[in-house]
Amino acid sequence: MWDLSLDFRVLCRLGCVLGFLAALGSHALAESRTFALVRDGKGLCTIITAERPGAAAHLGALELQGHVLKITGAVLPIRTDADDVAGPHILVGDSKAAATLGFAGSDLALQEYVIAFRPDTLVLLGRDGSEEEAIRYGRGRTTTGETAASLRHRIDYWRTVGLPDRSVGEIELPGLYDPQGTCYAVYDFLERFCGVRWYGPSAVNQTVPTSTDLTVSGVGIRRAPALKHRSAMSGGSWPFLRGQWGTCSEAEVFLHWRRMRLGGEPWAANHTIHRQTIKDVLNDPAYQAEGPARGLNLCYTNPKLVQAVVGLARDFFDGRGELPQGFKAMGDYFAIVPEDVSRFCRCDDCRALLRQGRDRHTGHFSSGLVSDYWFSFVNAVARELRKTHPENFIATLAYWEYAYPPKAFALEPNVSIAPCLHTCYYPNDAPVRENDMTLYSQWRAQTDAPMFMWVYYHHPMEPALIQGWSCFPHITVHVMARYMRMFIDDGVRGIFECGEQDQVEQYLMVRLWDDPTLDVDAVIDEFFTLHFGPAARPMKAFYLRLEEIACDPANYPEGVRWPSEALSWKHMGTPERMEELGALMQEARQLAGTEAEKERVALWDKAIWQWMVAGRAAFMAKQDSTAE
Repeated sequence: MWDLSLDFRVLCRLGCVLGFLAALGSHALAESRTFALVRDGKGLCTIITAERPGAAAHLGALELQGHVLKITGAVLPIRTDADDVAGPHILVGDSKAAATLGFAGSDLALQEYVIAFRPDTLVLLGRDGSEEEAIRYGRGRTTTGETAASLRHRIDYWRTVGLPDRSVGEIELPGLYDPQGTCYAVYDFLERFCGVRWYGPSAVNQTVPTSTDLTVSGVGIRRAPALKHRSAMSGGSWPFLRGQWGTCSEAEVFLHWRRMRLGGEPWAANHTIHRQTIKDVLNDPAYQAEGPARGLNLCYTNPKLVQAVVGLARDFFDGRGELPQGFKAMGDYFAIVPEDVSRFCRCDDCRALLRQGRDRHTGHFSSGLVSDYWFSFVNAVARELRKTHPENFIATLAYWEYAYPPKAFALEPNVSIAPCLHTCYYPNDAPVRENDMTLYSQWRAQTDAPMFMWVYYHHPMEPALIQGWSCFPHITVHVMARYMRMFIDDGVRGIFECGEQDQVEQYLMVRLWDDPTLDVDAVIDEFFTLHFGPAARPMKAFYLRLEEIACDPANYPEGVRWPSEALSWKHMGTPERMEELGALMQEARQLAGTEAEKERVALWDKAIWQWMVAGRAAFMAKQDSTAE
């Protein structure tokens, strides 16, 4: 269990609203209290919601009921505040009963929640969405192109959690970017006070302690996730995470995203000016690019294009019509990002601006070659938008040849930047890391607008999959944690993950996004202990040895900066290391005790170790064939 006193110190540091603390009572947070939910397998309390709970409170009540049932075998009934219910209560979400005690979600900031103890009452309540917010947050498209409304997934809750006999049909989950503080309160309670862990979507990846008694003790909590936009909606698309998770349904994945508190503040930024949007929307001949960029990019010095893009942004913010497919905008942010090609308009005005970046080579992927050109267009759009929508932002990426800030001018105050950083290279490629940190520092110094970020965790897996070979596992968990904490401490508002990590690194990253004060090694120790039981020691040694190899610059030949099959199996997965790692996996197979532990070891064995064995064998076969 986590140190509850630590949460109170963090709470104080964040600065709670004094009026709401007064409603909680002068000792409500600092004083430890006890609340009994189940004794001898019999429920002692009732879950209370509003008469018509919103999606967040409804899901929160079901999650609390379902997990208490799995822990104790007891069913805590769910009633509404319209019912006359005696005895101890757990108040989930806004209700008349909660208001009587001085609790209201409207008094909380977005994403904020409370866990509060009262005599015979436990309060799990957060800032959930209003009807007006439901309309607003239901508009737009995400960074990856889904409509916001499509993220209000529907699932059969009880079938999804493995209790189909309790099914009463489908429910609508709160949208990933809908306010759902009450869900956060319930999930924090289940982790912090009940010892539940969700290491993946399916039951085999979840740790739920069992006991016929469930009594919780601690101090009250008021907090919110540290990072406001949290986008790592992994579905097990790549071999490692998919293999470690094992078989899971789409509904289980959707529920897992909520349990991990993914989503949060609506924001989006990705390529929006490209073949499709030029053909379907931005097709006025007046601002089409001259030269080879025609049909790929536009003339970014043309005033008519500025007005066309500003019109799209105003329509989005005013709720007029649907955002055209191919564009990305969420909440207070409308994204404009050029096509992912290095071809630009060749008209005289565009060429003059492009010439300003000729000396901004860095020798890396990220440079400032077209920064003045691109950001002059971004600024022109932002200036026009601010005349009518001063509270809204133009979102854009700092990427590739426009990764650095412009030299000739500052950004408009309503431009929100998202630097794209190659975090997967940081352990082993100091030049890339230093270049990233230089551009990141320059952006931090230049802009006061909310800063978001893309972080890349796509190499070496992406080129390996494209080229048809198996890469050495690129475990970077401690380096990842160091930089995620730094970004949050620096005030970065949100992060989009491009790529997918292994099970441990993925889990730890999203947990740090919620609470960067977590002890990384303690979380890793807990994972291996709870997940693998008696096999924890060799499995942890196996994992940390992979990390040690992947993060040691000495294993990367001088001048080698791009993932390759030879790098994986000639320099990293050497015969001696493979023998050492194979012995650890064999020991883990022998030590695993329960059927669940054996299954988890088998999943890792197949996903990671057998991948490595096959990858090295394929490489050696090619070497033998070449030698012949």
